[in-house]
Amino acid sequence: MINETSIRCFLTLAKVLNFTETAKAMYMTQQSVSKYIAKLEEDLGFKLFIRTKHYVMLTKAGRNYYEFFSRMEEEFFDVTEQTRQYYDNVNGSLLIGHLEWLEISSGISNALKVVRDNNPKLHFVVEKHPQFELNELFSRRKLDLIITYSEFAPKGSGIMKMKALETPLVLLVSPDNPKATEGATVNDFRCEPFIKAAASHERLSESKQRARRQCAELGFSPSEIIISANLESAYMAAKFGQGVLVSTMLSRMSMNSELICYPIGKMEELQCFWHEDQENPAVSDFAQALEKSYQ
Repeated sequence: MINETSIRCFLTLAKVLNFTETAKAMYMTQQSVSKYIAKLEEDLGFKLFIRTKHYVMLTKAGRNYYEFFSRMEEEFFDVTEQTRQYYDNVNGSLLIGHLEWLEISSGISNALKVVRDNNPKLHFVVEKHPQFELNELFSRRKLDLIITYSEFAPKGSGIMKMKALETPLVLLVSPDNPKATEGATVNDFRCEPFIKAAASHERLSESKQRARRQCAELGFSPSEIIISANLESAYMAAKFGQGVLVSTMLSRMSMNSELICYPIGKMEELQCFWHEDQENPAVSDFAQALEKSYQ
């Protein structure tokens, strides 16, 4: 089988036409160079050099293979350089996206500090997007990793995931709701209209099915299911008393709105997602660091 050392010996000898100089350039003995050349000639089935006591010269086959291997060497270096530049770009950046209403900046910051300790030159971008944009950008490989709730997991094969943390679920109720008294509990609102935000590219029937599934898990029996176009619309509907909304304590809307929060007693998973064929080691390193930062 033809190997790289044989080709390098051949190209060097073809240039200098001297076994002694070739041996010096290759840091070998003349005997080793002769063996590599003989083996290459055997593998190719042609004599590549004419050897006499006074000179060494290329045969017709030698000239043909010299042109071929020279082009191959140039193409090899070109491909190597292109590949190096590609991996420099891949390994030098990290594009992270997360659901726009999540308040997780401190966890992300801590995880990035850990990753940058191993890769000080790492350039990173953190973007906030609505759920439908987040999944769309992820599917188009515009984001290396996304952070969102498990119920919004991107669909498709070859997607890796890792739990970042669990956060308490809360029921959000308008302060104008007559049932929102000082001693009220979640049980007082189990039959109230239930508001759910639609997910990306989801049909109305799918959104309602997802809402019914969550209601069943929580033991709710709503008089009506209301599907809002997005999360902001869902919060507005709850604020104006059109129904109740389930969220988490990681949502800025939960923490900063006028809505009253009632603990449900259950948890929701926040997860990291990335593509299995992602070659940037910083992606999985970040997911692991994020998990540890919340532990």
